[in-house]
Amino acid sequence: MLVFSNEKEMVKRLTQYYGNQLVYEEIGVGYGISDLIIIRNRTDFLNFINVRSGLYLNSLDEIKVLNFLRIRKKATFECIEAEHFISKSKLKYSILRNLVNIGAISETDKGYVCSNKIKLFAPKVYAIEAKLDDWNKGLAQAIRYQRFACKSYLALDEDYIHRVEINELVKHNIGLISVGKKVKEIFKPELRVPTDLIMNYKVAEEIIKNICV
Repeated sequence: MLVFSNEKEMVKRLTQYYGNQLVYEEIGVGYGISDLIIIRNRTDFLNFINVRSGLYLNSLDEIKVLNFLRIRKKATFECIEAEHFISKSKLKYSILRNLVNIGAISETDKGYVCSNKIKLFAPKVYAIEAKLDDWNKGLAQAIRYQRFACKSYLALDEDYIHRVEINELVKHNIGLISVGKKVKEIFKPELRVPTDLIMNYKVAEEIIKNICV
């Protein structure tokens, strides 16, 4: 018999358990919505949020373009367009315009220059996908979170934890958490660098967005 009647109750239990850490619920960065995200570099992240003062990037494309200009320092519109699969109108009137408006870049007669006023932040993310009993589906989602997370976990109702094929989680370096009256880490994954830095940056932007909206 399940300990929890729905996944929302399980997430609430996990939030209580990790309450002394920096925890955010339902953060989506393009590869599903992670039930729980824990930011391990807490002090640096809170300082980053404070410096941003509510400003955030709206999309992955904005992050890609800003990151490109951070590396290049400056570039013409044509150069930026050639390096990104974005339509001219969207690039000019949406992405670049917003980056200019928030002070991330400035526009000159020769193109665009990175201002260094808006910095990107790489949070140390632990992502948790909570499932009542469908561990296969949860595993698939947890694997996707490795794009932006240093560690990714599957959390399962303790009454169904025995059904999990632990070797599958080990193979994919996905942690396993048993959730009931007690929360137990059954398998601890290795700490790894996220496979997509842009997606990792997006976590920080989404958290600011959720705080401000």
